[in-house]
Amino acid sequence: MQNREKNVLPRIVAPPVFIFSWIVLILLIVATITVSLGQIPAYITGSGIILGINSITHQGDRAIGAIFLPASSSTNIRPGLPAQVQIGQAGPQLRRTLNQVNQNLLSPDAIRLKYGFEVTDPSLVAIVELGPGISSHLYGGSPIRVQIQVGSQSLLTLLPGVNSLWKGR
Repeated sequence: MQNREKNVLPRIVAPPVFIFSWIVLILLIVATITVSLGQIPAYITGSGIILGINSITHQGDRAIGAIFLPASSSTNIRPGLPAQVQIGQAGPQLRRTLNQVNQNLLSPDAIRLKYGFEVTDPSLVAIVELGPGISSHLYGGSPIRVQIQVGSQSLLTLLPGVNSLWKGR
């Protein structure tokens, strides 16, 4: 008599499930590598005003923006950083670079007296030239919102709990 025993594989190891498991594992590995290597920009936001013709720092008809940034950003801000400037609520959006950064904090009263802009906390003042297309005659006194790119951070820091582990390094 011949041995009529057959090897029977459990359903979980059936060929389609086995292939599917390998595909899922490979996709998870690729996703993990992508997330660990991925970088997203880090921004500091501030608000400000386009300086008018009567301003001390005004230069001809070229519009200049004074940006007021939180004191906590003093270590990250320096001239040459890229900035996205939004004039008013629906005005033009510009990509410029910071021209000048005053590292001395100014009090809310000093900012109100010098620039005519209301802030609630001591702030750094950064200056950005808005370019030849923006006239200080037309836009002088207009509010601006600015996002300044100060670096980048890993995508992993966006995951809950991972950020605290990442900072512990």
